[in-house]
Amino acid sequence: MLRYRLADMVGNRRRSRIVLSPIYPSVGAETEYLKMLRAILRALSEEVKASILPMVEAEMERQRSGLVIDAIPGGLWVRFASRAAQLLTQAGSLVRGILGLEARRHTSKWAASVRSAIGIDVAAVVAQEDLTDYLEDANERNVSLITKLTNDTVESVKTAVMDAILQGKTAKQLRGELTSRFAISDRRAKVIARDQVSKLTSDLNRRRHTQAGIAEYIWTTSHDERVRSLHKSLDGKEYRYGEETGAEQGLPPGQPIQCRCVARAIVVIGGERFT
Repeated sequence: MLRYRLADMVGNRRRSRIVLSPIYPSVGAETEYLKMLRAILRALSEEVKASILPMVEAEMERQRSGLVIDAIPGGLWVRFASRAAQLLTQAGSLVRGILGLEARRHTSKWAASVRSAIGIDVAAVVAQEDLTDYLEDANERNVSLITKLTNDTVESVKTAVMDAILQGKTAKQLRGELTSRFAISDRRAKVIARDQVSKLTSDLNRRRHTQAGIAEYIWTTSHDERVRSLHKSLDGKEYRYGEETGAEQGLPPGQPIQCRCVARAIVVIGGERFT
């Protein structure tokens, strides 16, 4: 990553600092991410309906008839796990694409923000390649989260099925339980999509700021009704990268779970901190 000092590129100005426009998480990226996760859950649900429920309901019918209960064939779960693995392979490629597109959007937004505030084109010193190592790490982290969501859903289905058989539940009760469990997975998917896109933006803001020699920022909320009260109290406060904030665990904007706040860069000119 080519480092530079944006403050040294400003030239003679009356202001001792310039605050750049904030770059917020992309709603489009969050939507695509959630769409991908829901596609996985929908495919798992369809697999359950097509191959697992018919066999389980037949077993339940034998149980009601007083017949000896056969074990659910182990191959059934092997096929289900295989389907999940196939979906995860596809998800790995998709999430890489989502992160890459969002990184390109951020790079473009960053250059536009600098150009608008200072009139300098930094396109020659910033590039998508600057983020290659970071994006690899981010992709690995996201794949790990998606894998856990998928595997937990598979195990939840298996538990619900086995419990239903052992407890003598009806097929209707089992279907209701499975619907509830997939709803829980869907809520987790929403959290993952929002949280990971926010963390991505937070990381990209920090990397672009520090690359440009910017050490200070303003905590900036999304200024809507969903902002948590603690973060409202932080709106407008100034921090330096590396120091603890007033947020949960002293984390910077965008890093607490589901935080949509961002760091708004302060370009300090002439070594002075305040106007």
